[in-house]
Amino acid sequence: MAEVTVELEMGLTVGDKTQKTAVIRELTAGDIFDAQADSERVVHTEEGPQLVASPSAVGIHTLRRQIAKIGNVEGPLSLAEMRKLHPIDLELLHEECSKLEQAVITSIASREVAQRGRADEGQAKP
Repeated sequence: MAEVTVELEMGLTVGDKTQKTAVIRELTAGDIFDAQADSERVVHTEEGPQLVASPSAVGIHTLRRQIAKIGNVEGPLSLAEMRKLHPIDLELLHEECSKLEQAVITSIASREVAQRGRADEGQAKP
């Protein structure tokens, strides 16, 4: 599983110490399922109660699971810990997680292309 170290500008203060080194990791399917479940709430509509997931809440719950640790604070971070982050650090973590996700997608696509190329080598040309 891919991991990336990110240096936060403001850091996460726990007690009297500020932790500035974050480690983020690629998501698992379980992380996504759990983030969606944590984001659901019952909304009363004309048709009766419905379970609805907030897209912004899904994003926060996904991000907090993607943070493996900040300093000696092990992830996933709680919502209370996430609220302590400075907006600059929150944006930095979002950006780095997006880059990591893109790198994982690119890696998977490259493997698929290479695999197809190997399969094509064994085929006779007309």
